[in-house]
Amino acid sequence: MYEQNTADVAPYIDPTTLIKNPHEQFGALRARTPVIQLADSQFMALRAVDAVALLSDPRMRQVDGSDFVRLMGVPNGVASRLLTDFFLFSNGDTHRTKRGLFSRTFSHGRVRDMQPRIRATADRIVAELPRGQSFDFVDAIAARLPAEMIAAILGLPASHADFFRPRVYDLSRIVEPLYPHHHHDRIEAAAADLYDYVESELRARFATPKDDLLSTLVYDWWKNREMSFQSLVHQVLGLIVAGADTTRTAFAILVALLLGHQEQWAALKADTSLLPGAVAEGIRFEPSVGSVGRFATEAVEIGGVTVPAGAMVRISTISIMRDPELYANPDRFDICRTDHPKLNPAFGLGPHRCLGEILARMEMQEGLSALIAAAPDIQLESMPTMIGFGGIRQITPMITRIG
Repeated sequence: MYEQNTADVAPYIDPTTLIKNPHEQFGALRARTPVIQLADSQFMALRAVDAVALLSDPRMRQVDGSDFVRLMGVPNGVASRLLTDFFLFSNGDTHRTKRGLFSRTFSHGRVRDMQPRIRATADRIVAELPRGQSFDFVDAIAARLPAEMIAAILGLPASHADFFRPRVYDLSRIVEPLYPHHHHDRIEAAAADLYDYVESELRARFATPKDDLLSTLVYDWWKNREMSFQSLVHQVLGLIVAGADTTRTAFAILVALLLGHQEQWAALKADTSLLPGAVAEGIRFEPSVGSVGRFATEAVEIGGVTVPAGAMVRISTISIMRDPELYANPDRFDICRTDHPKLNPAFGLGPHRCLGEILARMEMQEGLSALIAAAPDIQLESMPTMIGFGGIRQITPMITRIG
């Protein structure tokens, strides 16, 4: 149970103290307070009991891109324009119009139809893994599978994933809890390279349309003109970032956890009906997205603590997913647990729920299936470390060996 909260203000916590051992830090803080303050107008909610309410509270809207740029101090440039324009950082009709470009493609039925293609991609990548020598699992498979799938969905060659992957990883740092100004030059360079790449691919579809999603997007844009061409580029660019990075980290840490719990890896190999549960548990135990952001349009009380209007509130998925009020024995990795909520808060709720959730889950399931079929003896030689306590988290190399 939580300790009694006696304070009516959120305590300030130096964000640098949360970088190492965030689970331990959040566990101690969660027992004492429902909310912490990270900087001016920057707060983080820690308790599961508040998560659903905050994600569905009409006073807590999705952080608008212009608000995000202002609060985080993102310098003017390609990256800030992307943040201001991408559908993830918009609301109302603007959000519906921009997100609607991709809604049918990522519907449950459409993604289910992609399952054979996802499995074939996973089988090919696993077959190409080195045998009898050590390799970095993150680069060799975890990064490739989601990047090559998002390329395939858009109609891009799989080889192009080698170009955009490293740039995506630089650009994704733009949503860290405190903007990494020391990394800005790399963020801006990555944003510029990716913008030019996507613009070139879309313009190529004007000259020579293909039977692919990019051609459909260009055709629909030309016919309706509901947004600028620059905005169309931003939506595709943002989709590539979202589709290529978070699943990479989630899949790698899931496999690392399974290989670090050999009895559960053995159980999964013996009974593949456990695959969905294994994926769900990996997402819970070490979420690749450390927080979900909202903007307070008016003062909001969270567990007795008042957050002022105009503040950004990050709902900490890292803290929520280890909250004993939501999960039994939350610090235990257990692919057979049955207490997962129907809707995982890590993917958000309502109209902003993650567009690619079903695809991400399926990529991890089919990736695991491919490993079980062709590399069941894979061994973990070096456990990776998850870095970050909010936004899109990073992962260190994960050294593995087959045979």
